[in-house]
Amino acid sequence: MSLTMRILLIAGSLLTALYVLLRVRKSRMRTEDSVFWLVFSLILVLMGLLPDLVTGLAARIGVLSAANLVFLIVIFLLIIKLFLMDQRISDLHRQTTETAQTVAIREKKEREEAREEDRP
Repeated sequence: MSLTMRILLIAGSLLTALYVLLRVRKSRMRTEDSVFWLVFSLILVLMGLLPDLVTGLAARIGVLSAANLVFLIVIFLLIIKLFLMDQRISDLHRQTTETAQTVAIREKKEREEAREEDRP
């Protein structure tokens, strides 16, 4: 892995970690979400600091270059994050639907009770 790529990898990871920590500090990001990004940044920093480990792992699993392995790992981790976000969106959609249905039923009951009170 080239020195330029290692420097970019480390710098980008540290900037990402700093940005995530600032977002958490200002309460603009959930702590649970920040854990993923901080671990992700840590993994990238380790790959930048330990290029021999990445190169050896790439050779062992048959990836042609260490840079390709870095990209493969990044893509894999982001796909996992995407899947987890999709699950969260599905859960929120289900909860929203259930809440809307509950509110609609409650409002209907209230209207019916109001009509019964208006009748002589």
